[in-house]
Amino acid sequence: MTKNKTARCRDMIKEKKKMAAWVAKGKKKPTAKDYEGIIKIQERIIKAREHTFKIYDGMIAHIAEQFELESSRMEKEIEAAMRDRNEAIRRYNALHQLGQMAKDCGIDLSAKLPEHEQNKWKDFKFDINARVLESGKTKFTATVKKKK
Repeated sequence: MTKNKTARCRDMIKEKKKMAAWVAKGKKKPTAKDYEGIIKIQERIIKAREHTFKIYDGMIAHIAEQFELESSRMEKEIEAAMRDRNEAIRRYNALHQLGQMAKDCGIDLSAKLPEHEQNKWKDFKFDINARVLESGKTKFTATVKKKK
């Protein structure tokens, strides 16, 4: 609400109070003209309040719009984080399954940790991919390629 509108509202309220005080003192019996004045003051107050409500409605609509935008942005961030999380879990499971397979084949993994074999494998590139099948199971593919 602008300053001018606020000042007019205050003036209208003061006029209404003066009219009510004047009638309450009982100086004379109010006439139809007095009531018309009171009605006009009340109509101006109602219009000013309607204007204020329109401004509030606009502000609420703007806030709701901003909330929706922020909410959708946050949902997208959560989806991306969940995709990254799921991919990390799949890769970890692939490594775990490879470790189990190696143990089952009789390979001692503790002796062949990467910390001990840095120089031996520095010319190779390792890649593990996970693919979710229609059945819901995950198929892992591990590849080793020699670097060029």
